[in-house]
Amino acid sequence: MGIYMILHFRRSVKIEPSGKVVFITGCDTGFGNMLARRLDVLGFVVIAGCLDVNGQPARTLLAETSRVQIVQIDVTSDHQVQEALKYVTLRTQEQGLWSLINNAGIAVFTECEWCSMDTYQRSLEINLLGTIRVTKAFLPLIRRVQGRVINVASLAGRVGLPGFTAYSATKYGVVGFSDCLRREMAKFKVKVITIEPNMYRTPMAERSMQLGQAEHSWLTTSQQVRDDYGEHYFHTFQATLRSHLSLSSKKTYEVLDCLEHAILARHPKSRYVPGSAMCILSNMFGALPNCIQDIAVIVAMKANVTPQSMK
Repeated sequence: MGIYMILHFRRSVKIEPSGKVVFITGCDTGFGNMLARRLDVLGFVVIAGCLDVNGQPARTLLAETSRVQIVQIDVTSDHQVQEALKYVTLRTQEQGLWSLINNAGIAVFTECEWCSMDTYQRSLEINLLGTIRVTKAFLPLIRRVQGRVINVASLAGRVGLPGFTAYSATKYGVVGFSDCLRREMAKFKVKVITIEPNMYRTPMAERSMQLGQAEHSWLTTSQQVRDDYGEHYFHTFQATLRSHLSLSSKKTYEVLDCLEHAILARHPKSRYVPGSAMCILSNMFGALPNCIQDIAVIVAMKANVTPQSMK
């Protein structure tokens, strides 16, 4: 109990946000947009990276906040990342950058044999290589003030689920990259933190969009693979995906609370799993043998439907 109280006290000590600069990627919608608004209210100088600075979401964000600045950034483009770095460097000057929040990402849910290499490539370019590209560019500004890098990963980066191969591969990469970088940056007193949510009700989990992507993947795969799996298998997959998307949590504040603490706490955690129940469950699940994990996942995801070719 004594150690717990000491840790709780250390993590309750917060820094003064006034004048500190944070840079967030993926602010057009979702958690990036919501976080920019929350940090603006708290007093941070927020530089919000958007894929489309002329789009309605970016213009609305700019109009409805007081200190948020918008900058164009496609995290897959070396040129745009360097241009964003110039913009942030000019506005931070000697004060450096307190926090970089790598939030930009996409999700595609489809099984390996239906997922095109273009889809794998795009997922890797945005979720993993985009995170690495932006981090490498902005680390000098972070090191100057012993700031922090916060990477939005996922529980899918620790638990592989059927239909999540492209998404999980990238998020496992983000978790591994973050763990290595955290240990590399310790000598500079720079903190590297992961936020690892389950599924939340954001545009990324929009049901019709995800179901449409899965159907497109299925329809564009080879006839031989489709015959081997069978239409019944695919329809069951779609039904399971529809069910899980419907159960995505509406409590988006849980993720925002973790992000806020990671940015504000003088002694943040190295890993946050939003939602106390999910945090406990993920830790318990990770302690199970792989064979037990496999059975639990297959049952939970209803992935034990027999493909056509196995009947």
